[in-house]
Amino acid sequence: MRTSKGSQTVADAVPAAPRAKRAFEAVVDHVEQAVLHGELKVGDRLPGERELVTRFEVGRSSVREAMRVLESGGLIASRPGDPRGAVILAPTAAPLSKLMTRLTVSSSSSLADLLIYRMTLESAANSLAASRRSEADLLKLEKAMARMRQCMALGRHEFSRADLDFHDVVAWASGNAMIQVSAEAVRDSIESLIESSIRGSGDDEELMLRTLSHHADVFAAIRDRDAHRAEFLARRSLFEYYGQLLAEDDRAALAALASFGAPTPDPTGTD
Repeated sequence: MRTSKGSQTVADAVPAAPRAKRAFEAVVDHVEQAVLHGELKVGDRLPGERELVTRFEVGRSSVREAMRVLESGGLIASRPGDPRGAVILAPTAAPLSKLMTRLTVSSSSSLADLLIYRMTLESAANSLAASRRSEADLLKLEKAMARMRQCMALGRHEFSRADLDFHDVVAWASGNAMIQVSAEAVRDSIESLIESSIRGSGDDEELMLRTLSHHADVFAAIRDRDAHRAEFLARRSLFEYYGQLLAEDDRAALAALASFGAPTPDPTGTD
């Protein structure tokens, strides 16, 4: 039967009935909501399998599927046969990083999109760190840079790990948990996607020295509470490091973003 609106049928006009939740989904939803509302906190344990079966009136297979989904999402950790039940984990960037990588690989996003997102996050992290940092944060940044210098002799892999520690301290100093998790996720996504492109390209020692110089500039801006310069340095560094991997149109767009807010030269020449 057709309505008066062209080829639309009565069935088209009637909203589909909501799909009934499967048994394991009810368990997953309950645990997720309990975590979101603070009823379950990091380190708390869920009841054992037998108690969950009784409480939710579902089969063992449904409880096991729910635990598998929660664990794959990074919400819990469990060990087979542990009678204490699964433990609630602290939030990590891993699920978000996987999603970002999938978006890029499936062409729903692009390296340029990820770089723009990372520029936005890291410039915000630098700016907030410059405004909120403590003396303890500065000490941690100094230690991170010292470790980077020590790791130069150990090769790019160890140096990169020390580099990540520096970024983690900056994100922590920003005082924003969302920035901490999101910045780690997008950083991991970018580096996993283009590792093969940058591996062996150029002089490792020159690259490490350039990275150290950039971090020294960032440290100085954060120390001096110069939020404007700190955020500019984040954008400029990311473009200088990854810009050559972009298509020409994307490179031009990101170059404009990277140069936004660049310090104006002192006309007296005394800067």
